[in-house]
Formats: sequence, structure tokens, C-alpha cells
Amino acid sequence: MSVMRQNPARRAALLDAALTLLATKGSAALSYRTLDETASLPVGTAVNYFRTRADLLLQVTRHVLNRLSPDPQVLAAALHHPHPTRHAAVLQHLLERMQRERDATLALLELRLLARRHPELQDAFRATLHENLTLSRQFSETQGFTQSDEEFLMGYLLLSGFVFEELTLPGLLPPELGTRLIQMLTAPAPDQPG
Repeated sequence: MSVMRQNPARRAALLDAALTLLATKGSAALSYRTLDETASLPVGTAVNYFRTRADLLLQVTRHVLNRLSPDPQVLAAALHHPHPTRHAAVLQHLLERMQRERDATLALLELRLLARRHPELQDAFRATLHENLTLSRQFSETQGFTQSDEEFLMGYLLLSGFVFEELTLPGLLPPELGTRLIQMLTAPAPDQPG
């Protein structure tokens, strides 16, 4: 069996098209044909890059997480903030990135639902997200932002919940709530009495 050469630009176009389809039309619209059309590529291109639907969805998940990962330059600048404001600067960047990368964030929500409905995808999806969450938690601990898994997870869930509400029901919550949540999460712990 001969191996077909793959073009990295075409792969990126297909992954971006898949992300757009998931965010705007849902997983039911994600077929090889619509993927080729959305990417403006010849019919039959997608099947050469993704042999199965499960492979496509796993690669799209990795692509989405890559799109949502922090910008290295902005992250480096945030880490140069004075210590009391460093954690807030990093979280604000992550929040703004999720809001700016709206399609990627919505595609991730759609992928979560899809994995929930299809047990054959769930293990691979869970492993990919678990790895991403573990790396984020390690970064937070290394930087001294959180002291425990529980503290890290509370912040993660608060911001994830806010982003979910804002992207699925825009205007339901006050727009400044995200920044207020970050201030609450990063406020120094009050001194315990005597």
C-alpha cells in the first residue's frame, strides 16, 4: 500500500474548516464532503488526511487546544508583572484568548458533547484533555499561583463556567464579571485571626 504525501497547509486548512463547522453548525455537519467544501479543497481531500471520523475528531481536538493555548510572548510579558498581579495577568490573558478564539472555544464544547455521546471517542478525548489540564496545573504550581489541586480546579471551573455562559448566551452575565472573577481568584488570602 502506498503512502500518500500530505501537504501541511492543506491539513491546517482542513482542521480550521472542521473547527469552524463544529462551532457554527455542530458535529452533524462535519462530513468529509462539507470539510472539503468549507476548506475550498477538491472533493476527496479530507479522507486522505483523516482515515476515520475518530481520527479526525482527535486531531481537531488537539488543534483546538493548540489554538486556545497561551500566546508565548503575552504569557512571558504577564510573568514579568510584579508578583501580586502576575497570576491575574496570566488568567486575564487566558480569558481574553478564549473569548477572542470564539470558534475554537465553541468547537471544544461541541467536541465534549460529541465525546459524551460516543463512548468510542471518550477515552481518547478524556486523555487529551487530561494531559492539557495536568500541564496547566503544573504550570500554575510551578509559578506559585495555586497551592493545591482543589484551588487550581476551583479557578479552572469558575472561568470555564463564565466562558461557557458568555459564548452560549451572550449578554446573560455582566461583561466585566470575568475580570471580577479573576480578581477574586487572585486576591491574597486574608490573614487568619490570631
